[in-house]
Amino acid sequence: MEKMKNKSIAERLAKTSYKNFNVSVYCPVQNINNITDFDDFDRKFKLLYGNVKIGRAYLECYRGLKWCSKEQLLKVKEFFESKGIATSGGITTCGDGSGAGFVSLCYSRPEGQEILKKAVALNAEVFDEFIFDDFYFLNCRCKECVAKKGSRTWSQFRLDQKKWITEEIVMKTAKEINPDINVIVKFPQWYEVFNETGYDLKMEPALFDSIYTGTETRNPAYAQQHLPKYLSYFVMRYLESAAPGRNLGGWFDPYECTYNLTSYLEQGYLTLFAKAKEVTLFCLGSLIDDPAYQTFPAAVGQLFEEVDSYLDQLGNPKGAAAYRPEYARGEDNIHNYLGMCGVPFEPYIDYPEKEKVIFLAEGAAEDKRIVEKMQRSMLEGADVIVTSGFVRKLGDAFKEFVNVSYSSRKAIVSEYADSKDNGVTVTGKYTGVKPILIPQLDYCTNDVWELAAAYGMDNNFPIVLRCSYGEGSISVITIPDDMGNLYNYPKQVLNVIRGLFSREMPVSVDGPAQVELFVYDNDKVIVRSDMPYTESVDLKVEGGIRAVKDIVKDVEIPVNDGRVTLQMSPCLNYVLELQR
Repeated sequence: MEKMKNKSIAERLAKTSYKNFNVSVYCPVQNINNITDFDDFDRKFKLLYGNVKIGRAYLECYRGLKWCSKEQLLKVKEFFESKGIATSGGITTCGDGSGAGFVSLCYSRPEGQEILKKAVALNAEVFDEFIFDDFYFLNCRCKECVAKKGSRTWSQFRLDQKKWITEEIVMKTAKEINPDINVIVKFPQWYEVFNETGYDLKMEPALFDSIYTGTETRNPAYAQQHLPKYLSYFVMRYLESAAPGRNLGGWFDPYECTYNLTSYLEQGYLTLFAKAKEVTLFCLGSLIDDPAYQTFPAAVGQLFEEVDSYLDQLGNPKGAAAYRPEYARGEDNIHNYLGMCGVPFEPYIDYPEKEKVIFLAEGAAEDKRIVEKMQRSMLEGADVIVTSGFVRKLGDAFKEFVNVSYSSRKAIVSEYADSKDNGVTVTGKYTGVKPILIPQLDYCTNDVWELAAAYGMDNNFPIVLRCSYGEGSISVITIPDDMGNLYNYPKQVLNVIRGLFSREMPVSVDGPAQVELFVYDNDKVIVRSDMPYTESVDLKVEGGIRAVKDIVKDVEIPVNDGRVTLQMSPCLNYVLELQR
């Protein structure tokens, strides 16, 4: 764990409203300003704290050109603290919302800088800690910003401006008023494009005292952000790698979840499966005033009780080492699509040179020294797994390892084969869920081995390629143009893909896609189904495991021929102990 930057972080981590984690609620400025009759508010607030053990309230002083006065903040602060609920401040650095989509403050103009400084000062006067909601991004393209950008890219301009306002306005102002204050920046869940809007997972954790993680996933298909559910887990672990020990919690909301209450709850499960120290519920007004969400507190309260009963039995999360540099771009959310196919990941913001199974998606090719790093890993016995997008981006440099290239040709496929003899032959004919479009990879027969293939007309196309290199191996997975079509690979192909990642894992999934696997370093695993129907799913377990215990039901499940069969119902979690 990184050394704590100030004592308030360590102190706040020691206080939890549940046995194993804390739960907070975020209160936007308008919610706070609406509290005029505290007795009436208390009756409404009981809908939340009567179902959820609230340990902290974040009280916002500014959002969208609306302010809360110091006097009102102090009154509301006193109300929460009288109930034993700790308080922290909050800022949402957005404009008035009159433009398209969300509008950030403009820091090229003096008025934007003054708003930021005033909000920081107000928080530092009232609280010992405050958090930036995940609007601490830059998307202004006004005349002043265009002029100040000059010849820089928008990304570089925004990164430079973010560093300046964080150092010179935020941290300097806060620490001058309150030297021991804990200043937190919350990162959004859309980590794939952070640098384009000024977020930097190297610079900002170094400047701020601590960070926070947005774990919202909503509806992956019918929402603007199209985020696979596994992201709620992956992003929590990814940001932990950016600031070990200083990633204080995960934050999610109920929006675009009314189509299915379990879509809201899944955010909570996966945030806690990732071992979050705190969960923040956004937001106070929606959960106690909006009829669309008033059933949510009771449900999420039950979730917290359930997970708290076994969370301390889970060790540290583990998985295949997924390297994603902070400036990576390409194959957006590929880790989460594969996570939805039962591949457990442990993400790294720095290259995981000591790991024996390393996954590199397209974004990892942004690392200028990636070839050298891969070579060193495989010479020392690591298995490196890459995507077809990584092959495309690396280009001819990839041929250092194996003669595979990304062609301009495509194929529509629906039937598949696998190999029972390490690629000497491919056998079987397995039908996928529906036809999908894949890129065609060129490779050299008898130099590279095809472990899974898709059938064409008197032809087939590689889905998984593998060959040895040094003391290790290099594998290539063909990613469909629509990455969600990974779910349409038949289980025989998915099992080949899962097998690439399972070298260090005690279990692997044998079943269809949309079954998630979470693995911990003390022989505990969680299996979760996102299928819309009930299905029998096998777990393949390594030798030496004699039985599997369902921790929640306190029953033992026998192992037969190295397998355990689970009856997976939609949104059901199995929390299991592997018994040797």
